Amino acid sequence: MLDPADFGPGIQQTLLTSAPFWALEHELAVRYFATGHRTPENDKRWIGHQMFKEWTGSGVYGPRGTTVATMIQEVAQEIAGLDSGSIAPNPLRSTYVKLSFASDELRHYAQLHDLYLLAETASPPPSIADLGYLGDGKALTELRWKWREDRLGEIAVDLSEGGGLGLYFGIRSATPHLDRSKAVDAEILEVAERTIEDETRHLLGRFRSAQKHELTEADWTRISALLREISHQKLLERNEQFNFVLSDDEVSQAVKQPDLELAQTFLTTHLGFLLEELGLTAHVS
Repeated sequence: MLDPADFGPGIQQTLLTSAPFWALEHELAVRYFATGHRTPENDKRWIGHQMFKEWTGSGVYGPRGTTVATMIQEVAQEIAGLDSGSIAPNPLRSTYVKLSFASDELRHYAQLHDLYLLAETASPPPSIADLGYLGDGKALTELRWKWREDRLGEIAVDLSEGGGLGLYFGIRSATPHLDRSKAVDAEILEVAERTIEDETRHLLGRFRSAQKHELTEADWTRISALLREISHQKLLERNEQFNFVLSDDEVSQAVKQPDLELAQTFLTTHLGFLLEELGLTAHVS
């Protein structure tokens, strides 16, 4: 059994602090598609909110007001002089990294946008701003902004992005409950697979980046505490996004008494590549 108590403060313990929340996101997605929670209106609700998150970043990156569009505009400005034959005065690696990230986020947004069009045939999607109306989503964004002003908080926020792919692995696990002969269901499954492909790289990159910081045991303990707070709010957001599939007690128990067995199952089934990266495979029984 994987148990945070088995490890000293460090990135491994930080992972195991997050895993119970990720596992519940997975459980939420499976339950949504396997039970009567799913309706056409609820499909538009979760797809629309996910569009908003992909476009705006949900407080994870950039200054306030950053969107996929503003990142692409920044890249265009940084390379504008190259077309006239001039050499960029600064290294371009950060420009390329920004463009690559913006490209991934734009692809995710475009996939969800097209999925929304399949789910809502009567009228076009509302504005992006109008899609971001969920209270717990706004609270998550503000919490991330708050902690990004702190050196250790910024690391915690970065590690919180994506929720360990719990949502999309949950959709994959719910495949038997979706009908590929229906355009919406087929596209939901395609979106999940394409997002898993991209976000696997992002997830590994975030944990690798965190490992490069020279942090003390006390630093890692604080990062884990902040990540628990952020992950709890993110689970509240996800539950509201899917119109409250989980009970209030299930969400609160993730903080008070995390289900480590559920977390282990999620990690070993879906995130073996990350366990291997962090040298945790030997601890799985």
